[in-house]
Amino acid sequence: VYKRQEGTLILGYWNLQGLGEPIRLLLEYLGLKYEEKVYELSNQAEWAADKSALNFPFPNVPYLKDGEKVVCESEAIAFYIVFKGNRIDLFGRTEEERVQATTVRGVVGDLYMDVVKFVWNPNWEAEQAKIFEEKYNPRLKNLNAYAAGKKHILGDNLNLVDFALFQTLYLLQKIDSKALDAYPNLQTLYNNFAEIPQVKAY
Repeated sequence: VYKRQEGTLILGYWNLQGLGEPIRLLLEYLGLKYEEKVYELSNQAEWAADKSALNFPFPNVPYLKDGEKVVCESEAIAFYIVFKGNRIDLFGRTEEERVQATTVRGVVGDLYMDVVKFVWNPNWEAEQAKIFEEKYNPRLKNLNAYAAGKKHILGDNLNLVDFALFQTLYLLQKIDSKALDAYPNLQTLYNNFAEIPQVKAY
């Protein structure tokens, strides 16, 4: 059981969306107070100075500070936030849901990493069509079939994996505004998540 710390959470990350954005969305959704410690990618000296001060065996960004408690690694941070918000239903409401959520989280994670590699690829314009065909479309096709008839990725109930999926689909549409045109079920999931009041306000 986590000892609950009073006060405002501090989320430390680079000055970009990246792995921090699903965490921000989760914090907003649960209504937990937080502030951000933003590090500049162009000047990593500040992070280097803060890294050792975290007093954590595996210091990394993103990190979350809750009083004296420090959590690093994006998935561990998300788990901590779910526990703190007393919303363990976001892991899945049944054993089967939890297994399915873990499976889909792996698929979404692979897709996200492919998207990130593409974003940082200096030859992205020349390679876009090939990457979509070979990397994105097979996973999107499978996810689209899995999402058929669902409000969220596992059904009617929101799950932790929906936050990562939303951010991944957002990035894909920033690369190509028509990225989801062939995947209407994923477009529906994306729109449903975007209409959540806390997300919409954010």
